Amino acid sequence: MLPRAKFTPQHAQFSTHILCLCRKTVIPLLLGDAIPRPDRSVEEKELHCRAMMLLFKPWQEFKDLKEDDNSWADAFEREAFSLRLLAIIRNMNVENECKDACDT
Repeated sequence: MLPRAKFTPQHAQFSTHILCLCRKTVIPLLLGDAIPRPDRSVEEKELHCRAMMLLFKPWQEFKDLKEDDNSWADAFEREAFSLRLLAIIRNMNVENECKDACDT
């Protein structure tokens, strides 16, 4: 049986939904605007760090992501992401670079 987990009692879907792992490996495709690039402006790096924290740091409340007085870049740098997650983040940047190259 695959691992399962319940939502916390405060969650709106606590009584109707559960989380479970899938056996099938999938590659998620993010829809919408491109993820900001970390190698451009300071503002875009800040947006990139926020996106990576939202996607890859486990959180239940917004305050779990960063402290109020920290920038997103500071919070991202302090987070101890696994080597696997860091590789995924780098690959996401490569994907953006490839898309940019196709657009020119």
